[in-house]
Amino acid sequence: MSTDVRTSANIEATSRIYEAVPAGDAATVFALLDPEIVITYYGNDEIPYAGTFSGVEGATDFFTRVGESVEIVSMEPQRFIADGDHLASFGHQVFRARATGREFASNFAHVIELRDGKWLRFHDFMNSALAAEAFRA
Repeated sequence: MSTDVRTSANIEATSRIYEAVPAGDAATVFALLDPEIVITYYGNDEIPYAGTFSGVEGATDFFTRVGESVEIVSMEPQRFIADGDHLASFGHQVFRARATGREFASNFAHVIELRDGKWLRFHDFMNSALAAEAFRA
């Protein structure tokens, strides 16, 4: 597979995940995750889904925590920068903390490594101070 074709396929797979997560379509998300997936969300303990999660079991834990703790009001990827199996996406998201009802909005940067068209590593950078404040009772 040429680099251009692989890059396009990786952007398409990532776009499908961005559509599936807010829709609660776990089957699509997990079909596009490598069994050795490592998810890292940077933030403190006030954010229920902060931390590093490994493997399918870890990804299940991460996405369960996200689903139980926030309503995804919007998640809009706006730009992709790709080099083969390495991808960065930039966008904007709005979440609502279920426990407090508070919304928080932030730009995000996601750094993703794929293997065979599936996410292998996912690093989530956003304004975690806003997220922590939204969860604070």
